Parts: sequence; structure tokens; C-alpha cells
Amino acid sequence: MLRLMRISDFAIIDSLEVAFGPGLNVLTGETGAGKSIIFEALNLTLGGRGSADLVRSGAKDAVVESLFGLPATPGGKRARAALEEAGIEVPPDGELIVRRRISTGERSRLYLNGALATAATLSSIAGSLVNIHGQHAQQTLLKPSTHLGLLDDFAGLTGERGSLGHLTAELREAEEELETHRTGARERAQRADLLQFQVEELERAALSTGELESIEDELPRLRNADRLGALGQGVYEALYGDEGSIIEDLGESIRNLERLVELDPSQAPLLEQAASALAEVESLADSLRDYFGSIELDPERLEALEVRRSLLRELLRKYGNDEAECLAYLGRAQSELAAISDEAGTEARLDEAASRLREEVSRRARDLSRKRQKASGELDRGMSEALAELGLPGAVLETKMGRLPATGELVVIEGESVALRSDGIDACEFHFSPNPGEPPRPLARIASGGELSRLMLALESVLRRGDMIPTLIFDEVDAGIGGGVAEVVGRKLQEVSENHQVLVITHLPQVACLGDRHFRIEKRTDAGRTATAIEPVEDAARIEEIARMGAGLEVTAAALRHAGEMLEAGKRRESAKKPSRRAAGKAEKFTPR
Repeated sequence: MLRLMRISDFAIIDSLEVAFGPGLNVLTGETGAGKSIIFEALNLTLGGRGSADLVRSGAKDAVVESLFGLPATPGGKRARAALEEAGIEVPPDGELIVRRRISTGERSRLYLNGALATAATLSSIAGSLVNIHGQHAQQTLLKPSTHLGLLDDFAGLTGERGSLGHLTAELREAEEELETHRTGARERAQRADLLQFQVEELERAALSTGELESIEDELPRLRNADRLGALGQGVYEALYGDEGSIIEDLGESIRNLERLVELDPSQAPLLEQAASALAEVESLADSLRDYFGSIELDPERLEALEVRRSLLRELLRKYGNDEAECLAYLGRAQSELAAISDEAGTEARLDEAASRLREEVSRRARDLSRKRQKASGELDRGMSEALAELGLPGAVLETKMGRLPATGELVVIEGESVALRSDGIDACEFHFSPNPGEPPRPLARIASGGELSRLMLALESVLRRGDMIPTLIFDEVDAGIGGGVAEVVGRKLQEVSENHQVLVITHLPQVACLGDRHFRIEKRTDAGRTATAIEPVEDAARIEEIARMGAGLEVTAAALRHAGEMLEAGKRRESAKKPSRRAAGKAEKFTPR
């Protein structure tokens, strides 16, 4: 709801601040006092276009600030989501401060909770905050796209519409998945052929970890078997031959050392070293004999290992850096191939799921359409009664129902293919005839400003819901009416304010006396300059204002008495309202962010 407004240097407004409350807020004043200027300022904080001509003469900037409370309703939640998406922080208390600055020399600036923002962001949330019903305001009611939602609100079908929307989204996802599956059938077949080849190739190879490394170690011995045997035997013969071998010479040297030690026992360590060297050489000779004895020429194994090495190298080139990676790839390929092999069953399941969802969507869309058809007649009758009470006897609102053009997504309803949207299969548009005998026509082409305001008032009184837009503003709602009809308009505004915050500009005392809060707008002259001011009026001041509205410039004692009686009667009606609606709605401290 709109809690506070602060305006400075805007048109003929020098500076003013006004706090609005819940329920019915009435604004009164003489013609030309500046009531429309205040609403024009409010419209700036709802995304309206600003002009340097609006800056007060002698000032550089005009500033308009509005403090809104974002309720925990679908409309409020949408506004919060749009703000968060735009990077605008919303405090836990749900307050939103909109600040517009219009300059004579610079571009206008817009701030949301202190952060510089764009008009597009503000426009995305404005419709969730306030709806202005006036001759010069763009009306939600004039947009046929909103009519089906209004009908659903009246019939209590919002939940069913939402459920159908979710189910329709599921259907489209299921059909997209099925189509994607079918489109990819050829690619999957080609993939399966490749995977089958790879699996067979790897399975035939029967890989084992470390095999290539082992082959690489063995191949040099097989390739050089002749030379390795000859070299080993040659070294052996040099070490352990019959004549002139190293061992034979080393044995002779040891015998000489023995004689030396007999003569000089101090050299016994040399004899021990020599004996140890002889043992090492003999061990070496034994190892060489075993080695060249094990060397065999095996051309067949050599060829087999060469072939195996080539195969392993090729597999590693294609599937991994080593045997372990190749085996891991084999496992993945086997799993993917198994999944593809089940594609026929998958397609059948997807097709069945989509068909089941389509049948359910068709059934729910048909049921919703029937309920809408029934509700449309009830809405039309309720609107006729409300319009007659509001001074439009014989006026008719006709809810034109039809089916969407058979394009795009289609469902079969009673043997007919019809278009399907997330909100169903129905097209809806309000037609209006203000005069008996005239055929109803689209609202945008026939309704005047005053008629439209009363039409919206009648609709809001019939709907009596405040979950979408928390604040409604009615301008010129009392145009061309008076007497008993004026009182009915006031009561209708009271009814609407049960579920909305309502701001109404009125010239009728019958309406003004029913307000929860009353504000007087007047022009004042100070130091030769005219400025518009607004202030709440209570008690005697309110009685005087209501008397002025009824009697004109000359307020008599009788007029004051009558005004007091009207106000007292209005208070008695107010006493029957909900406590939340009787809340005072006192002024709040307004600190711009």
C-alpha cells in the first residue's frame, strides 16, 4: 500500500508530505486546488513520464518520493521478485521507496530504495502496486489480456488456472523431451555402431595393467639373443677358462701372498682381500654361466610380442594413456551402449507419459472452460446490478467468451482441435454498453473516463479481492452523479476498501463522510506565490469541509449540522468494519534511502 508521499518543487507544489493509511482515503478541495497535480506526482513514481515543465518556477529540480509497503500477496511477491532480479535490495519489512528527480538542466533520475534504477524496472512493478482509475490514466481494465484473469478471480478459479498452467508446462517439457529423443534417433544409432566396435576391440585385446611395460622390457633380449649369449660366454671364459683365466691368475697370486705372509705376518689383510676378490670373481663367473645358459633363440615369441606391442600402442593412442585408462573407457562404453540399446523402451515410456499428460490437460482445460462459461453470466448479472446502483441504469457489461485461434499448441476438446495456453483454451473480453438499446462494444472504444471509473468500481465491488493490486485510486468516479447515487458510490468504495487501500478524489459530501481518513487540498498564497497544500482534517475541521462541499462558499449552521449528521452516520457504518480497517494509519517518519 501507499504509505507516504513527499513532493517538493513540483508544478505549484512548494513542499508537502502526506501519510495515507489503510481503508478509504478521501481527498477533497475546491476546483483548481491541485488535486490532480498530487496524483500526477504519484504517477511519476509509478513510471509516468516526467518533463522539465513540471519543475516549479525558480527551482532547479522537482523531487517526488513515495513509500510503498509490499504485501505478502501474489502481486507483492511479483514486485519483490522483479526488484531482486534487478539487483534492488528489499528490506525484511517489505518497504519500497521510489524517488524521482526531474531537473531543468539534466536528465531525470530514478531511485529505488536508494539505488539508481531504470524506468523499465519501475514499470515492471508499478502494476503490482497501484491502479489509477481516471480519465487520463492508462487502465488495466482496457486491456483485454487482463479480462480472463478478472473472470477467474470472480469465479474463484485462480488456483485451478495456476494448476493448469503448471500441468501445461509439464506437458510441453514432456513433448519436447519426446521430440528431442526422436530427433536424435539417427545420431544414437550411429553412436551405437561406434561404441559396439570399440567395445569389441577392447574386449578382444583382453588388456592387463602393466602389460606394455613388461613387453618393452623383454623385447630387447629376444632381439639380441645371439649377441647376448656370445658376450656372456666370452666374459665367462675370460674369467674361468682353463688356461690364463683371471681366476687361474688370481689363484696363483693368492699362493704368492700366502708365502709373503709367512715371511711377514703383518700383511695378512692383503691375503684376506685377495681371497675375497677371488670369491667375487667366481660368483660373477657362475652368474654369467647361468645367464648365457638361459638365453634362447625364440623367433615365434619375438614376432608375437612385436605384434602385441603394436596393438597395445594403437589402443592406448585411441582410448587412454595406459591400460588402466583403456579399461575405464571400456566400462563407460559398455554402459552407454546398454543405455542406447534400451532407447526403444525409453521412447515408448516418453510417448506414454506425454499422452497421459495431454489427456489430463485437455480434461482440466475443458472443466475450467465450462466453469468460466457459467461464471461469465453470473459476473454480467452482478455487474448490471452494481452499475445500476452507481447511476448507470440499463448499462450492460457482457463477458464475451470464445476459443483461442487454432494455432501453436493444440489439444482436442470434444472432437475439436483448439489452441492451448498456460491459462487454458478460452479467450475473454469485456464489452460494455452504457445506454439501453446500444449493443455492447469493447471497453477501449466506448467507455468514457467517468463511466470507466464507475465500471471499475462496480467490478472491484463484485470481485472484492485485494491479492493482486493493494492500492486503487479513483479519480472522477463521481462525475455526473449526486443524491442517492452518490451515497451508493461511497458505500461501494467502502466495500472495495475492505480488501484494498483506496484513494478517491471526490466533490461529493456523501462520499467524503464515509472515508477512514479525510485530506483537504487547497491553494495558499505566501509572499506573493501560490502553492498547493494538503492536510488531514478531523473533528470540527472535517465537519466544516463536508459542509462546504454540500453548501458551497457560504457555510451555514444548518449545513454544519447536516454535515455532522452525515459524518456520524458514516462513523456508524465504519464501526462495522474489521479492526484492521479501522486502524488509525498515523503518519510515519519518512527517511529516503
